[in-house]
Amino acid sequence: MRYLCKGAALAICMVLGALTVLLVLPGLFGIHPLIVQSGSMEPAYPQGSMVYIRGTDPRKLSEGDAVTFRLADGETLVTHRITSIDMEKEEIHTKGDANAREDGAATSFEQIVGIPFFCIPGLGSLAGRLSSMAGKAGILMLVVLVCLLSWMDEALLRQEGTLEKKRI
Repeated sequence: MRYLCKGAALAICMVLGALTVLLVLPGLFGIHPLIVQSGSMEPAYPQGSMVYIRGTDPRKLSEGDAVTFRLADGETLVTHRITSIDMEKEEIHTKGDANAREDGAATSFEQIVGIPFFCIPGLGSLAGRLSSMAGKAGILMLVVLVCLLSWMDEALLRQEGTLEKKRI
């Protein structure tokens, strides 16, 4: 029974640790994990994926590069592929891989957030669920479960020690 408690607690800790490494730690290094919410860049970045974005110098970008930028509203982030660059005006023109037409407006260099360099299909959907109230409650319940399993392991260890003393 002790091994079951230890194993379950360890498995839960490993899952929570992996999620922390994938979803939280990148931000400490200037890498922004983003959830792909549309299919405009499929198959390169499938809907529900997590893409990791790092900053870049817009002057080093080339046609064909994928780039993440803010729309005019200043909040919405989009990742599309560069179709052309106007160095004089310091703006790019973009298009989603799965879209038939180029995006309507040019994007200024100031709106560029960075470039995607890594993608994990499906992780974005999981991250979206975990960020909901139910997801946060689930994470809290897992932490409480680890505490309970650790307590049970300790109680079983004491009980085994007591049984050993009685046998002597």
